[in-house]
Amino acid sequence: MVSVIFDYIQKEMKNQTIPSKQGQIVKLTNPMSDENPAETYLILEDLTTYQDNAIIYVVSITDIQRNISNPTLAPRKAVTKSELTVIADDLASYVESWNK
Repeated sequence: MVSVIFDYIQKEMKNQTIPSKQGQIVKLTNPMSDENPAETYLILEDLTTYQDNAIIYVVSITDIQRNISNPTLAPRKAVTKSELTVIADDLASYVESWNK
């Protein structure tokens, strides 16, 4: 059983695209038990100077929607860059993907 789980994790890690630029939409690769695995986040920072193991800040798309009149009030979340996987290059392509 452990080897099956290990193989699955290795396969998922090979498919992972670590974020590389501001504005990308990402998900956590290994969310904690109290985190929603379907939650999506927006990259807030310019990532060109960050290593893959650096701590960066993201904001939940849900929290941005809740604070639409003032998105700067949406709480920031500190995560390790390598614990994220890109699901869209920007918000527009993410929204367009809902219609496919």
